[in-house]
Amino acid sequence: MKVISELIKIKNNQNPSVEYIENELTKLNINPLRWAVVHVDDKMYTISVANLKE
Repeated sequence: MKVISELIKIKNNQNPSVEYIENELTKLNINPLRWAVVHVDDKMYTISVANLKE
């Protein structure tokens, strides 16, 4: 397994929650070891993700 650091943009739903962000990452086939919101604007959240890949 490898850990790949990525910046991912997801839609800003104006109500961020752990469940929302993790569901969006799952939809993108991302298996996060850890993640953090690093930037927010009116339309997008930028998420820094450590993605576990086989």
